[in-house]
Amino acid sequence: MTNPNGRARVAIARCGSYDLLGVARAVDEVLEPFGGMGSFVRPGQNVLLKPNLLSAKAPERAITTHPSVLEVLAARVREAGGSPVIGDSPGGAIRGVERVWENTGMQDLSERTGVPLVSFEAAGSVETRGELGSYMIARPVLDADVIVNVPKMKTHVLVLFTGCVKNTYGAVPGFGKGRLHSVAPRPGPFGRIIADVHALVRPAVHVVDAVLAMEGDGPSGGSPRKVGAILAGTDPVAVDSVLEGMIGIREGRAPVTKAAVARGLGEMRRSEIEIVGADPSSFDLADFKLPRAGLLNLIPAPLIHALRPWIWVYPEMSKERGCRGTDCALCVRSCPVGAISMRDGTPYVDRKPCVECLCCHEVCPHDAVQVRLSWLAKKFS
Repeated sequence: MTNPNGRARVAIARCGSYDLLGVARAVDEVLEPFGGMGSFVRPGQNVLLKPNLLSAKAPERAITTHPSVLEVLAARVREAGGSPVIGDSPGGAIRGVERVWENTGMQDLSERTGVPLVSFEAAGSVETRGELGSYMIARPVLDADVIVNVPKMKTHVLVLFTGCVKNTYGAVPGFGKGRLHSVAPRPGPFGRIIADVHALVRPAVHVVDAVLAMEGDGPSGGSPRKVGAILAGTDPVAVDSVLEGMIGIREGRAPVTKAAVARGLGEMRRSEIEIVGADPSSFDLADFKLPRAGLLNLIPAPLIHALRPWIWVYPEMSKERGCRGTDCALCVRSCPVGAISMRDGTPYVDRKPCVECLCCHEVCPHDAVQVRLSWLAKKFS
């Protein structure tokens, strides 16, 4: 919905817990400025709710979108006459998506409400042309009449922040995401690919779970951080920019947001964004921890290139942190350049082919991948 004054609009509601009644109040509050769910969904339409279901972890870990938010949104879709489904491409789906559904609370939600769950891997994909290349996009994404994007507010070790725009990257099923990482392993080029994928997906509205966010070395290895908010908007860049501002990321510093602006996907300038509801500066987030490796994005690219031998960020697998070696080996199968192999039952990273995309850190279900920085990289971070 276009704001009458032409400015991007972001709605923010306080939400202190995942109590269903409280979440329902907050969701209704942030959708109301846009006319409610009925402004996006017409009777008879098939509606895809696209959460962040990165891995098979419990909702309190703040890695995945909380089921309470999805339950309320599914109810609002039904009230508008639509038929909701929940779908994503979880990082651990290779080991069975059922485990992801169960651990994230999606299976219970589905059984109680009758909302179907769809695996993007199982449903198949279609090669779709973007500006920068072709992508295999999950068929449920292309077949949906309406997409409601439901990301989790989190940091990201590679691109600093993950929100609305980054969440749609999950429309690329399975190891297709890793292949694109290998093509564009650095934050800037990778951000442009994410923006290209988002332009193909184009959700109608974005509702962000920021009740419990993730700080530190996200999107899976960080720590839960209480924020107490739910946000919504039709401009994904504006929503992301507001979220980034709340946690101290300077305007234009997040690679994905910057790339999305260059593609014309939305408004990044906070002075041009209308805030409805709670004041973003009223949330106590001054000490919010950003990812150490992600802070390297603040260094100009030419300087990074010149100092490349002394600035590096490598993953390291740790049995002490819970690595299960051959019992899992998800990092081995997920590495887009084949830099990880098994040695004596433990994953080993060969630094020569490693492109520092940190896919292994993102998909590790045991939080066992440590991000190691060179001494100079630590100085910058």
